[in-house]
Amino acid sequence: MAGNLPLNNSRKTTARLFAATFLCTVGTTLLSQWCFRFYEVTSGGLSPHSLFVAVASVLIVTAGPRLSAAFPPKYLASLGLIAIFASALTIASVPSWALAGSGATVIASAFLEVIVCRSLLILPNSAMRKVFVAATVGGAFIGSYFPIDTSVMLFVAPACITIAVALAVPLFENGSSSRAPGTRSAVRVRRRIALKPRPTIGLIMLAFVAHLASANAAALSPEQTAGAYIAALATLWLCAIIHDDTSHISLIRCLVLISTIVCVMRLSGSFSSYAVAFVETALGIIVWTGVIVVALDLATYAETPFSTIMGAVYLLLTGPAALIYLASLLSPSLDSFLLSRSTDAVIVCLLVFCGLYLLNEQSLDGLFWGAHDGNGENGKNGGSRAASGEDEASFPDAPNPPAPSFAVPSGSEAVDAVGRLAADAQLTAREQEVLNLLAEGRSAPFVAEYLCIERSTAKTHIARIYAKLGVHTRQELISLVLNAKDAENLA
Repeated sequence: MAGNLPLNNSRKTTARLFAATFLCTVGTTLLSQWCFRFYEVTSGGLSPHSLFVAVASVLIVTAGPRLSAAFPPKYLASLGLIAIFASALTIASVPSWALAGSGATVIASAFLEVIVCRSLLILPNSAMRKVFVAATVGGAFIGSYFPIDTSVMLFVAPACITIAVALAVPLFENGSSSRAPGTRSAVRVRRRIALKPRPTIGLIMLAFVAHLASANAAALSPEQTAGAYIAALATLWLCAIIHDDTSHISLIRCLVLISTIVCVMRLSGSFSSYAVAFVETALGIIVWTGVIVVALDLATYAETPFSTIMGAVYLLLTGPAALIYLASLLSPSLDSFLLSRSTDAVIVCLLVFCGLYLLNEQSLDGLFWGAHDGNGENGKNGGSRAASGEDEASFPDAPNPPAPSFAVPSGSEAVDAVGRLAADAQLTAREQEVLNLLAEGRSAPFVAEYLCIERSTAKTHIARIYAKLGVHTRQELISLVLNAKDAENLA
């Protein structure tokens, strides 16, 4: 069996990772607030924060595997903390170096944020989603309204990130060498995810227009902002947490719908600026948090290195803002153009195109989980792949992982494992049929089509199977099947 990091579902570990994620979000939010306040005075409100994060994203994708090969996590974290504090001191002591210092501070904080996110993968999928969503939404709100001066903010932010890293890093650094109470042996099934042109273009387009729809929110009072954050938290809970959505179509539809609502509210002109700003604020937190939740979920089964996934997602989130910042430097009138009604009308058309054609459930399911052919194989990628053998306790992943050591069960092995699980859980004959398909990595639409039943019926069967087996996501279900197969081989 591959040496994957044991999953830990103890309350102590969950609470510790919640605190780490919360403090990390507070710190990174404070840094972004400092950038906006500082450059509002020095550059007329144009903050390069998004450009710095975009640069950090590229560095995470390109340099992450090399850094993980050269340094263990604690040394990477130490280097990042040294860089962030040194940059903050440089800004405070040499004002003429503020641009370079702020860039280094934001880039170092992005690396540290990815390290903290990496630690969340020791949790089961459902717990990971809950911890990240609740901690991120709460941390972003607290960081936005932390009552401290701008100069102090520059040092409080690194302090929060330092505590977060101290809480998170030991958990996954020592996880492979010791088994703490509450941990369980688990196999993380691995699949090679191929970027399909249509959904990839759709996601890029959606990220861009969602940014345009949410980036110009008017200032709200803390009470109004708190309401927007609560609305965002409730929406994320409904779309990304309470049920297994392997294509993430619920979240995608939510983003398309809310972005369209914002643009229609602007076009109508009959809504107050505060009402529009309320929806814009909620949309912004849903976009940022929801997309990273998808990335974390993807990282639990994709062969792609963790740094590549997170760096690409950060670039997707901040790339539009970075491009607009660079364009604004060349054309100061760009902001008024982006707020015009004609721009909103174009955005609505693009959103409808994304929602109806580019981002349908089948294309997203193939992108996030891998398409299957009629023989049960995993599309063009040669079937489901095993864990890449990466060092799970490192960040990001090794650049040249060894050959796979296991795969999703198939044939008689899968039937035996699934049959035993079905008998233990007292599944009905139809539920066992559905379980056999789910164990192959099939999606709900495929199950419905293959068994000639309605999608709603297929989803009902899947929900009952999850409840009887005590799992929450397809990843956890397949890991359960693999563990059953492994136990059978050892018997």
